[in-house]
Amino acid sequence: MGSIRQLVKNLFDRKPKTVHEKVSLQEVFGISKEIPKYTYVDRSNLDNTFAYLLKAQRHIVIHGASKQGKTILRRKILPDDQVVVIQCTPNLTLENIYIQILEQLDVQIPKELRDTTTNSVQHSVGGEGGIPLVKVKADATATESVEQTVTSIPVGISTNNLQFVSKEIIEHNKRIVIEDFHYLPEAEQRKLAFDLKALWDMGAFLIVVGVWAEQNLLTYYNGDLSGRIEELDIRWTDAELELVLGKGEKVLNICFSDDIRKQLISDANQNVGLLQRIAEKFCYESSILESQPIENGTKNILGDIQALDRARGKICQEEDVRYRQFSDAIQRGFKGYEESELKVYRHILRIFVEATDEDIKTGIHRDNLLLLVQKLEPRVRLSDLSAALNKINKLQVDRRISPLVISYNTASSSRKLELIDREFLFYRKYGNPSWSWIDEEGE
Repeated sequence: MGSIRQLVKNLFDRKPKTVHEKVSLQEVFGISKEIPKYTYVDRSNLDNTFAYLLKAQRHIVIHGASKQGKTILRRKILPDDQVVVIQCTPNLTLENIYIQILEQLDVQIPKELRDTTTNSVQHSVGGEGGIPLVKVKADATATESVEQTVTSIPVGISTNNLQFVSKEIIEHNKRIVIEDFHYLPEAEQRKLAFDLKALWDMGAFLIVVGVWAEQNLLTYYNGDLSGRIEELDIRWTDAELELVLGKGEKVLNICFSDDIRKQLISDANQNVGLLQRIAEKFCYESSILESQPIENGTKNILGDIQALDRARGKICQEEDVRYRQFSDAIQRGFKGYEESELKVYRHILRIFVEATDEDIKTGIHRDNLLLLVQKLEPRVRLSDLSAALNKINKLQVDRRISPLVISYNTASSSRKLELIDREFLFYRKYGNPSWSWIDEEGE
């Protein structure tokens, strides 16, 4: 009898098995366009700040280095079905932006109007003296009817009819998101800064997203935006990056050793995208492809430094072509005669590459840069350097370097050449890059 009672007691005392749903590695760590399901971190209470600003009557600017989660933050709080997203490209004009906005709002634009506007250099959408844009159903009959009415009438898009655009935005209850604002030509950026004031007056509020380090870029272009625009500078602290790793560990049932954790965070250089990428590669090299079973209440501790070295090497291999293209593009410059003779861009690149991590993260002031350049080429004047710096963003865009690696903000009093791609520090440290001036000096 005693043995039966003991058996029953043991059955009731036995803890039920915990069933862990298998989660794949790529769902936890790595670069993805989706909102991280398991490792999202609300850094510095930005979620609540952004949600609050959406209810305020202001434009919002989200900026910071590349791969810092700017778009993820927007999508987390403001889903895609509530926005119209305009993706900027180097050849996009403000007129094209307005046309794309209206098209995405199902405001059909007749072909003649679109062609006239696209070929026009006027700055506008509509015009009180011109033909108003017409909202039609997306069927052939309606489109043909509208096209016939405007065939012989030249139409420009003017700032006078921003009221039409703002009215459509408000009626559709959409927020307009201008993504990759930094790719727009500077002249178009300045135009938009002035139109933002007009749109604010009409009650249409935009979200501008881009890669740059300086504060108050748009306010610099148009001082009337002061008080009408709010900026969110997306940065990560080491403590916040550690939270990302901690969440991933919990889901995968693993534990990074103290040394590995420290090195992962250090390698990331306060860039969450890079941290995600290194963590995924390291787990893969450690044969962690999905969440692990917990044996005897103990998690698998990952501490293989060789696995981390392999992960670093693979990331650098993947980035090698892009950074070699960046190096080649900067050194070649725009091939002007004086520019080629003085090799200003080449000297800028060399100083940038050989600077300390801290110097290029905080930015190298133009005056300091000039002193360093003149040690390599005494004939370079301040005007030569300034001319090169003012075009260094455009040079990268023209050579299709994406994302931008370095940036010089012409609309800023700081006058600093800054690093905006933190992966460059990682590549420089672990990728064993070869620079042309080193090869030449070694000959």
